[in-house]
Amino acid sequence: MIVPIFLPHLGCEGRCIYCDQVYITHIGDSALTATIEKYLAPVRGPVEVGLYGGNIFGLDPAGLTRLFACFDPYRDRISGFRISTKPVPLDEETIRIISENGVKVIELGAPSFNNDILRTVNRRHTAEDVGRSFLRLREAGFSVALQVMAGLPGETMADIVETARNVAGLAPCYIRVYPLVVLKGTRLEAMYREGTYTPVAFEEAVTRVLYLYLHAIRAGIPVVKMGLTENEVIKERVVAGHYHPSFGYVVKTWAFRLAILAKVRESALAGKVTVRINTRDVPHLVGYKRSNTDRFKEEGVDVGWVEDDQEQGSFVIVSGSRTVEGNIFDALTMIPS
Repeated sequence: MIVPIFLPHLGCEGRCIYCDQVYITHIGDSALTATIEKYLAPVRGPVEVGLYGGNIFGLDPAGLTRLFACFDPYRDRISGFRISTKPVPLDEETIRIISENGVKVIELGAPSFNNDILRTVNRRHTAEDVGRSFLRLREAGFSVALQVMAGLPGETMADIVETARNVAGLAPCYIRVYPLVVLKGTRLEAMYREGTYTPVAFEEAVTRVLYLYLHAIRAGIPVVKMGLTENEVIKERVVAGHYHPSFGYVVKTWAFRLAILAKVRESALAGKVTVRINTRDVPHLVGYKRSNTDRFKEEGVDVGWVEDDQEQGSFVIVSGSRTVEGNIFDALTMIPS
């Protein structure tokens, strides 16, 4: 069990243009200790604490030590910590402190591997910084994950391809993928109002996240989250972009739809077909609000299904006496890159 503790903007020197988090200027203030008490006082069994938001690596050694000291009253019920942070600044003293305090998993924010985009969004680090910090942390014995984004200002499909290549090369223990959302009170909102930033269309946002998802799982890298949740963004604060309550599910349904269409076109199938799939993949075949069913019909195929022992993500299309095997990675042939 992971107990999340949010530390908005803690340790950040500057605010990313898409961030609406408020500053925390004093680590030991009553609000922080009250938050820790609220979530940990009721807990009796061993739990992992997740420290999310801000940039923990931006704290000086004294501040970082004070932060972990706030958890001392609850150490008997904490099995370890996981943290999310920017990749810089990272030094040996920081590594020592987080290691001694039981940090096991580190999620590095790496929204893009294009340095121009990173400058535009005010990340204050480079793609090279991400690689250096990732490798040093893994060498130090931590499990290292990545948080990547899609739909950033100036981003093209080529940048998504580069992100996928870097993710596969670094081989994190897992990734999260976030489509960019414009929130009230951010610099990105001002850019949107000024007309200097226009969010990509919804279908393009899904396509870009789908590309990252498929390349990651093909490389054996789990994708634990796609899209934002109610805990991460308040719907009333969304000005533009693509907040969707089931974004990850939509991405997975697109994988099935595009993969099946790829095999249908390749094999020149038409009319009524039956797809043999794993039981757990039936919702992905049907689509969000049965959207895939309608799209299949637009392509000239009437898709039914039979549940069997197919491996998840794989399928067999039966059309008369013909059978065509495929899997979700066939969807990549339908994505221009």
